[in-house]
Amino acid sequence: MEIVGLIALVTAFVITLFSVMLIKRLAKVLHFVDEPGERKVHQTPIPLGGGVAIFIGVFFTIFLAVLSVSLIKIYQPSWLPKVIYDYLPGVSSMIPRLTIIFVGGMLIFLVGLIDDIWGLKPRWKLLGQLIVAVYLVLFGIRLSIFVSYGPYFSYIITILWIILITNSLNLLDHMDGLSAGVTAVLSLIFGIAAFQTGQYFIASFLAAILGATLGFLVFNTNPASIFMGDAGSLLLGYLISVLTIIFTFYRAQGGYILYVLFVPLLVVAVPVFDTIMVIIIRLKNRKPIFKGDMNHLAHRLVGLGMSVRSAVFTIYLLTLGTGLPAILLYIIDKNSSLLGGLLVLFQVTLVLLIITILEQAGRSKNQSNGKP
Repeated sequence: MEIVGLIALVTAFVITLFSVMLIKRLAKVLHFVDEPGERKVHQTPIPLGGGVAIFIGVFFTIFLAVLSVSLIKIYQPSWLPKVIYDYLPGVSSMIPRLTIIFVGGMLIFLVGLIDDIWGLKPRWKLLGQLIVAVYLVLFGIRLSIFVSYGPYFSYIITILWIILITNSLNLLDHMDGLSAGVTAVLSLIFGIAAFQTGQYFIASFLAAILGATLGFLVFNTNPASIFMGDAGSLLLGYLISVLTIIFTFYRAQGGYILYVLFVPLLVVAVPVFDTIMVIIIRLKNRKPIFKGDMNHLAHRLVGLGMSVRSAVFTIYLLTLGTGLPAILLYIIDKNSSLLGGLLVLFQVTLVLLIITILEQAGRSKNQSNGKP
């Protein structure tokens, strides 16, 4: 079934690639651009609308997949491998849930697009995210591992998780190629985890996200010729948050408890950690939480002398450093090795400690230069 994921990846890549080329031209005509500013690196207006291309790339690919399933069920071509037919019922059963995800994705995408066009105050963006999160919970998408603590606890944790991950990737969109690249890394790792546990439909969804982000990165790598805007970063954060929730971890012979609890946390550790650190710094400096500044890890790395590309690539590697051990948890938990699991968590803790040291070094250098 890996071939299905590969087809989804390539399809989303091609669709997004051509969508970006078209939207770039259209954005210039409509003057839908991001103007240079005090906290911005670019010196000339850069077209917006990359988020539109990502939306088209991901969901049109999924639409084509669902359409293909429907056609296969109708015509039942004999040349298809039997394994395809074995998985058709499972794919069909996911269509109602996919519809719920699509509606939520459309809503969060529109919130971001409105912000890109007219500008929204942070509280209205947060309200939009809250409405989408509540909508998902009401329609049954919630973190099942917390159900034993009561349904309301599960609802609250799910809503907080969606808002946290959505904002983490949204706030990460402050440097060329950063948010899209980190999302690509997250999608790759989760996709591998999905294939490990036989979750082929989820893996294909993640492959579509990976393909779309890679297609967008062709034009968004420093120096970027187009930005995704909030329409893109909010959508990507939303999709990752939702897929970590609905990811049905394979449970047999004991339940793979470590895998269920820690894989989502390890994979998104770097963007979440960066977001939490930035919020702490802003609160400490008595600055608004949602007001942008230069306190992100990528800014600190540039302050230490790295180029933008080097800083972004370093964060890719850090994300891989915390994410890849999550894949090992499947093997470790399968063999019921608590010590192995603890060693994986210790390794991730060391990566986060390295990030803290880099943050502190960058902050100290800025302060010595009279910067915040």
